[in-house]
Amino acid sequence: MAEQDQARMARSADALSSSGDGIDALSPSGDGPSLAELVAPLSVAEFLAQHWNRSFRAWPGRAGRFSALIDWDDINHILSAQRLEPPQLILVRGGKNVPVERFTHVSGSNRRIDAGATTAQLAQGATLVLSFVDEMVKRIGDLADRLGGDLGARCNVNLYAGWRADHGFDLHWDHHDVFILQIAGRKHWRVQRPTRDHPARGEIVPPPAADDAPVYDDILEEGGVLYIPRGWWHVATPVEEPSLHLTLAITPPTGQDYLRWLVGKAAAEAVFRADWPVAGGDAATAAYWGELGAAMQRLHAAHPPEAFLAEQQASRVARPLFTLPDFAAGTMARLSPDSRLRLAGARALARVHDAVSGDEGLDIGGRIFACSAAVGSVLGRLSSERDTRFAVLTEGLGDAVRRELEQLLIRLVATGAIFVDPGLDQSKA
Repeated sequence: MAEQDQARMARSADALSSSGDGIDALSPSGDGPSLAELVAPLSVAEFLAQHWNRSFRAWPGRAGRFSALIDWDDINHILSAQRLEPPQLILVRGGKNVPVERFTHVSGSNRRIDAGATTAQLAQGATLVLSFVDEMVKRIGDLADRLGGDLGARCNVNLYAGWRADHGFDLHWDHHDVFILQIAGRKHWRVQRPTRDHPARGEIVPPPAADDAPVYDDILEEGGVLYIPRGWWHVATPVEEPSLHLTLAITPPTGQDYLRWLVGKAAAEAVFRADWPVAGGDAATAAYWGELGAAMQRLHAAHPPEAFLAEQQASRVARPLFTLPDFAAGTMARLSPDSRLRLAGARALARVHDAVSGDEGLDIGGRIFACSAAVGSVLGRLSSERDTRFAVLTEGLGDAVRRELEQLLIRLVATGAIFVDPGLDQSKA
């Protein structure tokens, strides 16, 4: 793999040196394009104002622009080394899934992908789909987290590989916004306007009229980017050559999500749990409606947008990160100034504030750990990318806050939210 990594770095460097006209290859760090690089020459502000959740946009590309993210060697390794089954791995042809028994073989209770049968299906026109490839390739996972953070949304990534001229999925719309990154080869795309604004998952939406003119009907070259908002119709077709692209599915919270969240909060107030007094007639209903309206106003005021967005962020499952053999060898008798701390997940701890009780805390996987605002602020400085010494974390804290911090850290370590190594290695402070 070392030779493959060197080749990938060389391709990335070549792509960087050849990029221009507002089209960058990868970030200087080599960890994938940023949102600003994807939408250039537009600024991020221009993209958000003109296109985000609104309208389609296409950007031309340069060969090799995204080659450092993933290549055919990576895909061969994934298919060979990981035990993949539907829905994580599917083959699609002419809008229908290829039956799984046609490209896998079963031995007892074990099912494995059949390399020969799979290759034959691809040669006959099937498209290979790897769902959640961001969970298989760290570079792509980092890209998804960065883009999701920039846009305040969940982001996952699927991979599509095709060889012939048969489309995989029929003309369709997605219930999320997408960025398309053409990694290798070319693909023909047709994009048409939505027939319903912001459709939700599961809705039945009429297809475009037969005479509806597409807004895009062209070949996307290697290194090109498409942005397709939720609800816009599209279909992609290979062009008789190996083609590989990533679909970055971006799902921001919606107004419906907020209402569902409020319903969960409503259970704390008796008026929402009470029966509707239908048997009491119009007068009883009118009185109850008045009480309900007042309770709705209190509920809305007590749970503002920032609380909703904080809980949405906290509810996202963090990517698992390991730093073995570090941390696992440590014991947790007590924290010392040289103890090294690191988040076990790939995003910061989310602070929550209950507007009714005034309580502060941290939401970790749906579990609330009460703490003062001062301790929550300190823990917000922890990262999954670097170690932080306990002495650095506690600089300037009073004795009471320090004791609270230490006690909460011990609880968070026990739950697996934070890694700690009590050793004396200060090289990573």
